[in-house]
Amino acid sequence: MTTEPLPRLLSRAALLAALLVPGLALAAPQAPDLQVQTLSGKSVSLSDYRGKLVMLNFWAPWCPPCRQEMPDLEAFHEKYDDTVVLGLAVDYRSKGNVTNMVDMMNVTYPVALADQAVASKFGGFRGLPTTFYIAPDGRILGKHAGLLPAKLMEKYRRRFLDKDGQAGGSGS
Repeated sequence: MTTEPLPRLLSRAALLAALLVPGLALAAPQAPDLQVQTLSGKSVSLSDYRGKLVMLNFWAPWCPPCRQEMPDLEAFHEKYDDTVVLGLAVDYRSKGNVTNMVDMMNVTYPVALADQAVASKFGGFRGLPTTFYIAPDGRILGKHAGLLPAKLMEKYRRRFLDKDGQAGGSGS
């Protein structure tokens, strides 16, 4: 049993909850403005997509869940003008493997090669695929680890964008 006064105990509990539950944080962190080159040779950065929700998808050609979600990511890319899908291939053997996978899956959203330094800018992650949601103003709104089904993409989009296309709530 603690002898700490109740108001002090409650304020400590609230601070701990804010640190452990992303939705309670006061402000989402700003995404690093990475600069990558797409497979087509175009240089892009996250700041190029300001004003749009960005689904930043880290994947690898050898990853079965990554391949499984690619058609849903492509459909999502085609469906929304206010949302950008940006694929970042990591842990790949060669650019040819990545290009072959993108061609085979009929992917038209931008795909770039990313090294471990790019992944570490986002705090790293343990598995693939991993998708980060970046707000139109550049804040990281959330992260999804693992296969991202179409229904969940829609749910996240609704959560992160209000009816006016502005960044809404946060979550992970």
